[in-house]
Amino acid sequence: MRCLRIHPDNNIIHRIMRYMSSCCQMTCLGRLNEQQKAADLRATSSHHPVKNAIRKETRPLHESGFVGKRKTQMTKIVEMSRTHPPLVPTVFDPEYRTAMEGVLTRYAPSEMVGAHRWMGTEADREAGATFTGQRLGGTPEVGRVIVTNGTQSAFNMLLGGLVGHGKVLAVERLTYPPILVLAQRFGFIPKGVEMDEEGIIPGALEELCRADRPKALYLLSTLQNPTTATMSFERRQAIVEVARKYDLQIIEDDIYSLLPENLPPPISALAPERSWYLLGVAKTIAAGMKIAYVVAPTAAAAETQFWPGVRATFWMAAPVSAAVSTQLIETGGAGRIIEAVRQEMAARHRIVRPMLSNTDFETKDGALHVWIRLPQSCSAAGLASRIRERGVNIGTGEPYALPDEVAPQAIRIGIGHAKSHAELEEAIRIIADCHEADVGRQR
Repeated sequence: MRCLRIHPDNNIIHRIMRYMSSCCQMTCLGRLNEQQKAADLRATSSHHPVKNAIRKETRPLHESGFVGKRKTQMTKIVEMSRTHPPLVPTVFDPEYRTAMEGVLTRYAPSEMVGAHRWMGTEADREAGATFTGQRLGGTPEVGRVIVTNGTQSAFNMLLGGLVGHGKVLAVERLTYPPILVLAQRFGFIPKGVEMDEEGIIPGALEELCRADRPKALYLLSTLQNPTTATMSFERRQAIVEVARKYDLQIIEDDIYSLLPENLPPPISALAPERSWYLLGVAKTIAAGMKIAYVVAPTAAAAETQFWPGVRATFWMAAPVSAAVSTQLIETGGAGRIIEAVRQEMAARHRIVRPMLSNTDFETKDGALHVWIRLPQSCSAAGLASRIRERGVNIGTGEPYALPDEVAPQAIRIGIGHAKSHAELEEAIRIIADCHEADVGRQR
């Protein structure tokens, strides 16, 4: 809730303070009856700015049922609309605590936070090279690595510079919603490429390149959001061929790739000369660790896009977060946390998949979410609403659809955010029951 802007009329403030004090005193004496309360409330007129401010600021709480409805039982909402990794406190807590202690031993606090880290210290960038190298098949040159405040911050820098106002960005037909927000901010035009079970179809990408000449392509080649589509090695090679033929820059978001095993290399490893590779920690270590490493095609390109002052924004990593991430990577703590998250997600998949066997669902090993397709005659929004009434919050395909395109009737369920296996199982049971009630009527 935002801070209230209190009108500077001291008389009003004093009257409310006196009223509150009077209420406390009379309640203690047992003399505050309903008539007295009504009379005092009428004395603070509805036109008073303080009361209006209070009413305005608390309106969302009234509308949600959390206040103002004395007889309504508050329902605990299980959040399953987000793709957060599960908490693994028995591993994460000691690793993070040790890393923090190491950072405070390594740096004086004033030294650590006394200035921006810009693209990262030498140690930060070396750690980033190590971290991204586990997917790229080799450690990239340190000068190509930029340490940023999460993938969305990196997008702020890349899309404005690589695409630009009025130019076209090729994206998956269902794409990451912040990309659509950034399109409005920077004035570029997102154009969707048709997808199949592996993601972007190379022929459809080539057709778009011939028709619209996009400047760049943004995609997730592994565990695409929201469909969980994952490209084969052959599909990745085919995308590279099209990109080279039409001189496309590639922005590859590989944030989900550290949880599955035995994956093909990212597209950026096949076409490093035109690829901007992003690998963050928010989906594999902790959602609140806003660190993402970007690997540019060259060191010169990295400085052109990210040097301080370029499209001045908030892309620089917080010094403490960058230092802790570096420490975790150097000591192997990051790898141990990721392995614990991988094992926990495997356990959650064993719970979820059998319970959703009567739905048309799609997921992959290591995926933080499940994508459930619905018959076109069903309403995803309506189903999500009924599930929320039962205490579970899920997502739909609507936010991923490009402007002027029809969103698929589908729901997305994050399975990493539930606090326990019992909570996850109960939430999935509610989703399966509501799905059966809706889809069963259509059969």
